[in-house]
Amino acid sequence: MLDPLFFPYFGGTEKVVFEVGKRLAKRHDITILTSRIPKTSAYEGIEGMNIYRTPSIYFSNLPSFMPPPYTISPLFILDLIKRRNADIFHIHNRFWYYLGTLLTIKLLLRKKLVLTLHNAKPEGISFLTDNSAALYDLVWGKRIMENTNRITAVSRYTRDVTVPKRLHFKTEVIYNGVDVERFAPRDDGSEIRKRFGVENQPLLLTNARLVPQKGLSYLIDALAMLKKEMRDVSLLIIGKGPLKDELAKQCVRNGIQDSIFFVTGIPEEELPLYYNAADLFVLPSVWEPSALVLYEALASGKAIVATDAGGIPEIMTQECGFFVKPRDANELFEKIKFLLENDDLRKRMENKARERAVGNFTWEIIAEKFEAVYNKI
Repeated sequence: MLDPLFFPYFGGTEKVVFEVGKRLAKRHDITILTSRIPKTSAYEGIEGMNIYRTPSIYFSNLPSFMPPPYTISPLFILDLIKRRNADIFHIHNRFWYYLGTLLTIKLLLRKKLVLTLHNAKPEGISFLTDNSAALYDLVWGKRIMENTNRITAVSRYTRDVTVPKRLHFKTEVIYNGVDVERFAPRDDGSEIRKRFGVENQPLLLTNARLVPQKGLSYLIDALAMLKKEMRDVSLLIIGKGPLKDELAKQCVRNGIQDSIFFVTGIPEEELPLYYNAADLFVLPSVWEPSALVLYEALASGKAIVATDAGGIPEIMTQECGFFVKPRDANELFEKIKFLLENDDLRKRMENKARERAVGNFTWEIIAEKFEAVYNKI
């Protein structure tokens, strides 16, 4: 598996590689080839996987249309050739692997190649983001897709807007997953509520990078409306990003800065506690291929208010929560208020959310689907 970033860095893609890889490692020889980032070793064995890290130049500050971090690995091809005994090479980031990678795998090593699309072609985020990604796929992304033996996409939406129709015959959808043992309904959120001084108050939760695509400004406006009718309601925002200062100023302008908490640096083992502390999970994204946080909210048994953007309607159903239009603070306000005031409906949605996660999105189910793809090729 090829992923430019990996443990201890944990973004959405890295979680997928980690969780799928450690399950496949029970039956197969799994190697992760990644970049060596600060405070990591050249080799490490984790959960039965062999992790090799190639020397890299590490960038933590990048333009807004390129979410950090980013690495440059001058010796990557040499380390790739050392993996010549692998049967299958699986690329997990089409924005990092270029011609040298493709030529090495397909022509020099003559191996099978799988590509997973963790991100769809951006739409409606910003002119620069939308067009830079579209240009990349036009110039190079489609070349990778053409030369793979199999493509997987994290949602039908991702496949339909990113993969040329002539290549759909070798594409299949494999959704992201969730650890339903870690993320589960439990009464252990009181510590988090106490930490923020909201023991007996309605608490909303969202988990997202602080970037335009996540639509957090609309959620902040919705909370301002909500505060006029439910003065004790609060919002926890888990995430970091370039919009932190701008969003904080928006909270001040709306006079709700004491009711919104920005949280970063949460240890992985603590994350389920935040979901359990919340009364409702909200995802106001304007664009979303297949958000891992949505799977975590489902598994935690949370009713959800989310936009119908991208792949979101494929992950949750109307039994699990309400859909709203992107960029509509008024509708966010209305649906959040309705669920907070209707305990019976919210409880039914919570049960359905948990059922959907356990029945469709466990990491064991997802790992088996990837294994089936490998067996096909």
